[in-house]
Amino acid sequence: MFSSSAAKPTCTYAPTRSGKVIIDILTPDYTGAVMCDGYRGYGQEQLPKATFGSCLIHIRRPFIELVKGLTLKNNAQATQAVKLLSRVFHKENNLRYKTPVEKKAQRRKLVKPLLDAFYRFIEGIAYPMHKLKDAVKNALKLKDRVYQIFKIGELPLSNNSIEQSIRPSTIIRKNSLFAKSTAGAEANAIFYTIVQTAKLNNLDIFKYLELIFEAYTRSQNLDLKAYFPWNPTVQKICGK
Repeated sequence: MFSSSAAKPTCTYAPTRSGKVIIDILTPDYTGAVMCDGYRGYGQEQLPKATFGSCLIHIRRPFIELVKGLTLKNNAQATQAVKLLSRVFHKENNLRYKTPVEKKAQRRKLVKPLLDAFYRFIEGIAYPMHKLKDAVKNALKLKDRVYQIFKIGELPLSNNSIEQSIRPSTIIRKNSLFAKSTAGAEANAIFYTIVQTAKLNNLDIFKYLELIFEAYTRSQNLDLKAYFPWNPTVQKICGK
């Protein structure tokens, strides 16, 4: 995890996903939102004041796997579950809003009835078996987390975009020498955070890296705020 301060960029690396790591990074007083699925190490026990959301694509994935090849009965039920979730995603993608408050209101009006229909359906499946049972159990376990989107407009319905943004670092970790060392992990965290943050701010990556590297070679006592990707001057120089 990478963060920045006015003084110096810092990154946190740990070779484990234990609950202690997220406590050390966010502290027990953290009151924001966390997108996290059913992993027991990240929950209210570790962050009692936080709000937890959950990715609906991860909930859908086991049903899609069932559609690809189980018995006809389970396949039909899984297919219906996928269809119901597809309606949720379609409606979410077509919402029109300008603020998180408007998004929350639109979700409650247009998305919630569709998500309610999905949960009514899976709750009504009598005696689900094997992998279908696991898929239903997982969806029900994460229901409260998913429904936080109707309370917090900023929470995404899916964290797929984040997973795609960190995929390059996962690939380089597997293919590059020293990437799994602590120093290598820290270097990768810094580099990819810079790149992905620049992308999110619609910058030309090459121009932005060229700008900050040149600035750093001239002086190591930079005013970092002047080089943040959302700085108007940086936007003018490096914007697409």
